Amino acid sequence: MDYARFFEFSEPYYALIMATSKEEAKKVYVENVADDEGDLEFTEVNDYYAVARFAYGKGEDGKQPPFNEILEQLKGNQSELLLIDASLI
Repeated sequence: MDYARFFEFSEPYYALIMATSKEEAKKVYVENVADDEGDLEFTEVNDYYAVARFAYGKGEDGKQPPFNEILEQLKGNQSELLLIDASLI
């Protein structure tokens, strides 16, 4: 079983993605954020960092989600876009 890992993209737009591999993280980024024109910059981040960033993120309504919703979303092993650059919303 592959476990979810966390990837933080910084260029061309910010995103925090939960995925099982670097390749899957890139795929989610390209599908939801921006095309890969060879300028993607991203790193794998640890669980604690990802949870903290995600917990302080805000939804489209400008509010932080309830903590129980955050935990539920992070339980899965599905690849998922967690945060996105606010300029893209």
